[in-house]
Amino acid sequence: MVVEFFKRYFVEPIYTGEGYNVYNTLVYGLLLGFGLIALEKIVIRLRIRIDWRFFRATIPFLAFASFSRSLVDASLLPRTAWLITPGIFFTTALLALSSLVVALRLQRSRGVDYDRTMLFLGMLVLAYPAYSALTNVAYLHAGAQIAILTVLSTVASYALLKLLKLENPWIFAVFAGHMLDASATIVGVEYYGYFEEHVFENWLINLVGTAYVLYPLKLIAIGIIIWVINSLIEEENRNFWYFAFFVLGFAPGLRDAFTIMLRG
Repeated sequence: MVVEFFKRYFVEPIYTGEGYNVYNTLVYGLLLGFGLIALEKIVIRLRIRIDWRFFRATIPFLAFASFSRSLVDASLLPRTAWLITPGIFFTTALLALSSLVVALRLQRSRGVDYDRTMLFLGMLVLAYPAYSALTNVAYLHAGAQIAILTVLSTVASYALLKLLKLENPWIFAVFAGHMLDASATIVGVEYYGYFEEHVFENWLINLVGTAYVLYPLKLIAIGIIIWVINSLIEEENRNFWYFAFFVLGFAPGLRDAFTIMLRG
């Protein structure tokens, strides 16, 4: 009974592409929460400052996850547990943390800034999936649609933040990452026959009748998250959580964008 339940709601969705359900959504959400807490403790223990140097050094690893996932969607890479959700998170985290450890050792022994080494290693990791994705793009107009919507929604978000006097670049990064995510989903659902994988968002889209409802949903949800971070987390630790929530928007958004550009 337990084995069948696990197979039906956790294993099969990974390989069939049917998306999330209530059960795996709850479990993955809990695992994500615990994982972020554990990652924060690792960063603190390694005495890593979450600044723009760290941000820049991690972007190739985020792009690796996104490109790899889109290549799986387009059947250009095998559909293995390590390259699809949730396994891709573990794969990417392992690569990034391993590179960070190597970079910190070089910094201490040779005086090379850790972010430079990590960026170099990240570019090596990214090289193959990026090349494969970029050379197999078949629907450039889809990318143009996503880019236009992302720019417009990001500019609108910036105007709102400025109006609310929240001109923190990290907060802006969170909004920008999630506007990419929303824009890619909207283009996929509205114009290319895709469906929203997440349970609540899919229900809301079907209820309202348009995926454009994701924009106000994102604004409300991110606003609440920012309020919680600013209210409950000490100032010196906030950048980590801003970064974490940026990743949760940017990485799936980039993956969805390239999946559409590869498959149409």
